[in-house]
Amino acid sequence: MMVNCYYFKETLLYVFIRFNLNVNNENLLYFLTTDVAEVFLAYVQLSYYLANQITVIFGFCQIFIFFSSGLYLFEYAYLRTVTIITIIC
Repeated sequence: MMVNCYYFKETLLYVFIRFNLNVNNENLLYFLTTDVAEVFLAYVQLSYYLANQITVIFGFCQIFIFFSSGLYLFEYAYLRTVTIITIIC
């Protein structure tokens, strides 16, 4: 997952910072850095963060689907609420 996120690093970076761009400065998508390693480390941290979040969300959804077939209705509603809150937070 992290390799896939790193492959699309520029697109993911744009998606994360596009809300912070001014309307007049839409083409300012570059880093001001003092070292080449800073840019690489920023891309690796972004990829690691996204891969971790996607894996956690996918894991909770899989656990929810696995347990939901054997639960009573009130247990299912409680587990669904907990899963949704976990995914949102």
